[in-house]
Amino acid sequence: MQKSDEDKLQRLLLPLDLISVALALLLAIYVRFHKAPGLVAIAGSYDGLYFLIFALVLIIYVAVFFLTDSGNKPLIDQDPFDKTVNVIKNQLMMLICLICFLYLIRVGYWASRAVVIMFFVFGTVIDTAVRFIYGKYLSNRAKAEYRPKKYLLLTDGDDPEREKSIGEQLLSPGDTITEVQTLSGLKRTEAAEAAEATEAAAVRTLSSLSPTKAGSKDFDEVLVLTRGEPDKEELRIIKEFTDRTGKPRRTVLNMDGVNASSDVIRYMRGVPVLRYSELKDRCSVLGVDFTVTSLTEAVSYIKENVKRLKGQYICFGNVHTTVMAHEDVEYREIQNRAAFVMPDGMPIVKAQKKKGYKEACRVAGPDFMGKTFRAAMDGKLSMYFYGSTEETEKALEENLRKNYPGIDLRGFESPPFRELTLKEDEETVKRINESGADILWVGLGAPKQEKWMAEHAGRINALMLGVGAGFDFHGGTTKRAPFWIQKIGMEWLYRLFQDPKRLLKRYVVTNIKFLLYNH
Repeated sequence: MQKSDEDKLQRLLLPLDLISVALALLLAIYVRFHKAPGLVAIAGSYDGLYFLIFALVLIIYVAVFFLTDSGNKPLIDQDPFDKTVNVIKNQLMMLICLICFLYLIRVGYWASRAVVIMFFVFGTVIDTAVRFIYGKYLSNRAKAEYRPKKYLLLTDGDDPEREKSIGEQLLSPGDTITEVQTLSGLKRTEAAEAAEATEAAAVRTLSSLSPTKAGSKDFDEVLVLTRGEPDKEELRIIKEFTDRTGKPRRTVLNMDGVNASSDVIRYMRGVPVLRYSELKDRCSVLGVDFTVTSLTEAVSYIKENVKRLKGQYICFGNVHTTVMAHEDVEYREIQNRAAFVMPDGMPIVKAQKKKGYKEACRVAGPDFMGKTFRAAMDGKLSMYFYGSTEETEKALEENLRKNYPGIDLRGFESPPFRELTLKEDEETVKRINESGADILWVGLGAPKQEKWMAEHAGRINALMLGVGAGFDFHGGTTKRAPFWIQKIGMEWLYRLFQDPKRLLKRYVVTNIKFLLYNH
């Protein structure tokens, strides 16, 4: 879809919103007065009040739209949560302005409160539905007209096939990587050029440096992917190489091999910067010392410092585990002895922000696993999995090998659903240590996994991370809530509907307790 076409279709959003608002008002009037002889008679009986309201609604909504909605992302780029929030925001602002204006001109007392309330409800529902449908139309149209791009991947890795797999994780559907060039290969060629020092050799060297050797332009853009901050020499080679292609360049922002996302990008006087706190900030919530961080930063830090953290453990605390820790001193001490306690729940994050930590973000165990798997596709992090059922472990291994080529998997183990004997436990520790894994994922469920990690701290030569249901999500045996449900902090409700018998008491009781304790 051409940019001009996108702009034209985006401008249709205002007329569609106005139609939605008009329909909502007419529907509210009809529901309230449907026994009357007709809308015209209704309007006349109120001295034209509803004709006035109808005109005011349209005028006010246009003003609200240009004040708020025009600054939002294009509809095609908005997720379901964004669409819903933007509609509610517009409807509320319009309603407040309408009520204030009606009372200023002293006719607000005559308007039916039922009409006003139903107008807001109907308007929100109808406009949200319209935006979802129109957004889907725009998305389908863009997909139909999208011309897949071909990329040349420039990377500092040494395994072209593995680097290609990593780069493909970043592409849109249909896009492909047609060729991979490595910085190390370019450096060797530069060295050969300096050593041979003949004009013929220099010509051959320059040819070997060219993309697709013969100077073919069978790609649309250059994608630059590095494993850390490029040094001065690497930056020079990247610039010279991409200049020679004559094609646009995309450089992936990274934090020691972890692709940076919006949770670590901040703006200082309009300039985007990467925020990196070294995971030093702590915020106590009901006695549990949570780390104040973001998903990208946490994964980057763990990958960079995994050798130093071996033998320690990391907890992912949600409302349930935090309430348990508040009521159980021993369990609270186990969590606070962890290297880090990540905030795995929006109520925890909100509590952190309430205490002044505005940078706080949710770091959910399954999200942490997924981002770590992607970061480990370079083969520099080895992993062992301990927990869940044999069926889940088998599905998990299959998915990981399929979706994350190059990942170093050292073992999968499903322990029996009983307490291990001393001998069995020693054999388990031996197997894990002999695997040489850097990371041990523990999926025993809370509070069992936190207690197990604390008992094995210093005995197991790997960094232990208790991720609970993360095994099931990545194994595909349990479906996770859609992103927009996670974003509004209602993932617990989604999981409750999946397993009400087991989770009803836990969520209802602990959520109420959390609100009372944290008041």
